[in-house]
Order: sequence, then structure tokens, then C-alpha cells
Amino acid sequence: MKNKSALFGGVFLAVACLSVQAADLRVKGSIAPSSCSFTLTNSTIDYGKINPSSLSATQYNPLPNKSTPFVIKCAAQARVAISATDNRAASKVGGITLQYGSQYNDNYNYGLGNTGNGEHIGGYILYMRSSVADGKAVNIMQSFDNGGVWRGIAGAMAQTPVLTSWWSGDFTPLKFSTLSGTLNVRAILNKTSALSLSNEIKLDGHATLELKYI
Repeated sequence: MKNKSALFGGVFLAVACLSVQAADLRVKGSIAPSSCSFTLTNSTIDYGKINPSSLSATQYNPLPNKSTPFVIKCAAQARVAISATDNRAASKVGGITLQYGSQYNDNYNYGLGNTGNGEHIGGYILYMRSSVADGKAVNIMQSFDNGGVWRGIAGAMAQTPVLTSWWSGDFTPLKFSTLSGTLNVRAILNKTSALSLSNEIKLDGHATLELKYI
């Protein structure tokens, strides 16, 4: 009887070991940049009604400078840059922004749309001024190789894939929580001899400024 009891006990223990359940453990999380927002006080720059008689038929026609404040706010300090895309690139008048300086080639030339007859209306350049990061005045820089090399600029924004960012002291993109400044627009119209003035012409510039984490 003792032998049978011992055998029964051994079988019971073996069954008990086989019934142990497995439990899965997962380790999750993410490494993500601080959330940042980019806001323009005025997202539309309006030149109102322009009298055709005030425009030249033989020369390009610069318009007054316009501007709007902007602010970038981040939940925690972050390095960011802006990429500018011209959504009216097909309408640009080649070389028109060279009127503002030899450095403003077509990489800085944003189109103002077309007339109903398909004529190119003009162009404009974008540039930043008075940038302040976390209470301190900062400088503007650009990279033409996706952040590999940076160079200081006066403020004009070349189009994508060029990146525009900020620096102070060390010549590398600066971390900040809040940055504010002014976005300026310098528009210039085509010669009126190249435009059909019998119908209303509506300026239709459209650019996208995208915030990128770097």
C-alpha cells in the first residue's frame, strides 16, 4: 500500500508542474521630440486694390513691404527648423526677385499666381526679422543639405529642401521653448505690358511653412 501511495504522489506532482501558466511581459514607450506649434498672427497678406496706372509697363513693380508676427511654442526645449514650399511655383516670373539683390535668385522667388489668360503676375520673397528665443535675440541660419552644414543669413528664406533655423553663440541650431519674430513679405509685380489689364487680376501667392524637428 505504501508503494502505491508513493507512486500516486509522484504522478500528482508531475501533473502539477505541467499546469503552470506563462505570463507575457511587454516593455513599451517612445522617444519623440517635444511637441511644438507654429502660428502666424495673420496667415493672409493683403495688398488690397492696386491702381494699374501706378504700375510700369516696362519695368517690374515692387510693392510695399508687408509683415506678420509669428511664434513657435514647444512643450519643452527643442531644435526645430522651417521648410518653405511655394505652392505657386509654376507661376513665378524667372529672375524677378533679383530686383531686390543679386542673392535673391529663383530659389527665393515665390510665385503670385497667374491671370485668367495664364500670364505670370509676379513674385515675392520671404524673410524673417527680430527673432527672439526665450527672451534672447538670436540669429538666423540656413542649411542646403538637410542640416549637414549651416550658414548664417540675413533672413531671406530659400525654398525646400532648404531649412531655416536659429543660432546664438555656438553656430549650431539652438534649442528653445518659445521663439517669436516677424515674417516679412516683399512682393514685386510683372511689367503691365506682360499682363492683360482689361479684367481684374487677383494676386494668389500661396506658400506652406512647415516646422521640422532637427
